Amino acid sequence: IAVSHHFLSQYQDLRCSEDVKQSIVVTMGTFQDLVAEKCGEYFERFRRQTFVTPKSYLSFIDSYKLVYTEKIAHVGTLAERMQTGLCKLMEAEQSVSQLSEELLVKEKELAVASQRADQVLQEVTAKAQAAEKVKQQVQKVKDKAQLIVDEIEADKMAAESKLEAAKPALQAAEAALQDSITEEVVELLAPYLHMDDYNMETAKRICGNVAGLCSWTQAMVDFFSINKEVLPLKANLAMQEARLLVAQAELTKAQEQLDAKQLELDAVQALYDAAMKEKQDLEDDAQACRRKMANARALIDGLGGEKVRWTDSSAGFQTQIKHLVGDVLLATGFLSYAGPFNQEYRSLLLTLWRKEMEEKLLPFSPELNVIGLLVDNATVSEWNLQGLPSDDLSIQNGIVVTKASRYPLLIDPQGQGKTWIQNRERDQQLQVRVSARDSKSERFADCS
Repeated sequence: IAVSHHFLSQYQDLRCSEDVKQSIVVTMGTFQDLVAEKCGEYFERFRRQTFVTPKSYLSFIDSYKLVYTEKIAHVGTLAERMQTGLCKLMEAEQSVSQLSEELLVKEKELAVASQRADQVLQEVTAKAQAAEKVKQQVQKVKDKAQLIVDEIEADKMAAESKLEAAKPALQAAEAALQDSITEEVVELLAPYLHMDDYNMETAKRICGNVAGLCSWTQAMVDFFSINKEVLPLKANLAMQEARLLVAQAELTKAQEQLDAKQLELDAVQALYDAAMKEKQDLEDDAQACRRKMANARALIDGLGGEKVRWTDSSAGFQTQIKHLVGDVLLATGFLSYAGPFNQEYRSLLLTLWRKEMEEKLLPFSPELNVIGLLVDNATVSEWNLQGLPSDDLSIQNGIVVTKASRYPLLIDPQGQGKTWIQNRERDQQLQVRVSARDSKSERFADCS
């Protein structure tokens, strides 16, 4: 007990209470004593000598720690995976419930947003119709004003063109005149102007001093004629410019009204766009919520039948972890001590150990199969293919050969164990050496 306490006191992997750990320490010592007792009884019945030694006990303790560490890690991993799966299912169920509540809220918000968008749409439609009517009216005014502007521009250009053409003559006439002239004076001058000899050359020849009067009267008539045509053009140009100012003012006013209506329409359109965006965002959000619910429901429906099994398996793993302290104790006791005994005494030892563990209140699996704990079915099938017989005793021997911490000695009169080992280790290039030891040619196999 002191030895097992020494080696297990610092072993931190045991998942059990301190009382159970102390029971394990005591039970290990009891296992050693029970085996020692049965060794003498076994010799009395079958005349086969076997012993338990301190080395056997130390191997028992080391094997226990090694196997327990391996098994608790394996079962712990399986339990964690199973618990993770159950958590995912529970999260999915909670998610469906939560998403259902969220979807109800979102659908209410969506209904409000739809109603608000419809109201804004009606307002937009009404204002758009009003704006369109005003726009059409303003456009008519604008088009009319534009026609006037264009017409005035054309008249103005024509007047300016004529004025530009008459400008040199007008300037020349104005330069020659110190006074204005009337239409009556021009009529009086007309007969003279039509005379053949009423010109500058004749005037100079007859009387050079008054020749200037000839050119002056001619200039007066020319100025009156040109100015008579220019004055209406100037008056018309002034009138057209006044009309142009009025038309441009009307056009500007019409454009301002049109721009104001357009701004009003743009503002309402912006409200509508914002309402529609809010509605679409809510619709997208609700649709995403529906997809999440559908995925969660699909997961729940697909794994609904597994939930019960996973729950049972998870509980089974927890029970297995709880029983593992006792199951490994039985299994490693078997590994360390059962090898030299036949099937009867192996079963007897397991029975005595179980009874001792029950008395010490050590948890273990009532239906524990040592073979199933120490080796899987695939490995057993592989051993059978390699030549190991399929009975429990042979499989137990195979476990002792492969799992025990010390090298086993095989008492193998039929050569089955030798055949199995040779086949099993063929890929590792096992070397077999056979030598004759005496005159009876007793043969021994030295395997390495």
